[in-house]
Amino acid sequence: MKNCWKILDIEETTDVDIIRRAYLALLPSFHPETDPQGFKQLRQAYEEALRIAQSPAKSVWQPEEYEVAEHEILLAFRALLASDSERFLPSAWQRFIQQLNYCSMEEIDELRWSLCTIAMNTAHLSFECVVLLAERLRWLQEENTGEIDEEELESFLYAIAKGNVFNFQTILHLPVAVQNDTIDFYQMFARIWSSHPEWLTLYLAQHRAVIIPDDAKLHRNLLRWYSAGRLDIPELLDYAQSWRETEPDNEDAPYYEYAQRVYCGEGESLLAELCDYWREYPSTQADALMLQWCRQHRVDYYPLLVMMIEARDLVNDQGKPLLYVPGDSARTRFHLYEILSDEKLSALGRSLVEMVLHKGRKPRISLTRDTE
Repeated sequence: MKNCWKILDIEETTDVDIIRRAYLALLPSFHPETDPQGFKQLRQAYEEALRIAQSPAKSVWQPEEYEVAEHEILLAFRALLASDSERFLPSAWQRFIQQLNYCSMEEIDELRWSLCTIAMNTAHLSFECVVLLAERLRWLQEENTGEIDEEELESFLYAIAKGNVFNFQTILHLPVAVQNDTIDFYQMFARIWSSHPEWLTLYLAQHRAVIIPDDAKLHRNLLRWYSAGRLDIPELLDYAQSWRETEPDNEDAPYYEYAQRVYCGEGESLLAELCDYWREYPSTQADALMLQWCRQHRVDYYPLLVMMIEARDLVNDQGKPLLYVPGDSARTRFHLYEILSDEKLSALGRSLVEMVLHKGRKPRISLTRDTE
């Protein structure tokens, strides 16, 4: 057996794929900085094995099928992207980028768009990492030589600038299959939210086990996405509460905490806090939470709350409440018609709704601040 096969630790073969896989498997063990001699021997063994495999004396290989050995930088890049433990680590990418310092300017020009093409064709790519390579090779500044479609390149660079939906380093401890599945799930989640938010509920209705990575940016996005769809995500209730406590001046934080407590079904223990929030931060969002809570726990309060919301905005220039006739606005009538179909509405509550909508003289009410 020739020496190259010993170095590659494989039997003599004419299968170029086997040779390449053996080389890629050994490459991380021979870094050009820490073991330059070993790296050189491995590279020479790889090239010699390819020459033997492609020899005209072996009839299984035709001349037109000869493969030219891929540049060691491209092979090292493929090895990095295939590494289960390093593909999402910026430090590992920095070590790879340092290898470019050993290349001439001509080599860099030849490698620039080949490396970009490999990155673009990688399914699970950390933009936090690839941006380091993009800056080193100046993908944004250098002129595209035509090797890559201009629109695809522009889209790729935009995605890099936008960043990943969460920090992929947070899932490196998981099996690779779980890592990939988690990335796929959240990338699709973000894509649906951005392009077709009306599909979100259907997407989340799929029964599957999903990891929630420990990433604050993702947690806040999930609270926003789930709350917008009036869906519960109890796993993030503790985070929502801590967010409100650590950022008391952030008006989003209390909304998402109360929204999730409502959608998770919290009952009487929430009412006092929710009312305080509704008075302190009057908005259509706060109105929706109060209405949702009433639908779940106090249906008979629902029509009264609907009319209170309608009356709240009827004020004069001095901020004093005006005379209010219940049920005049289209939104109020919509809500009242909607609640009539609720089986939990009592006979008394139903009578009130029907009186406002259909029968007799509507009660004329002037709400004061104390009444509210």
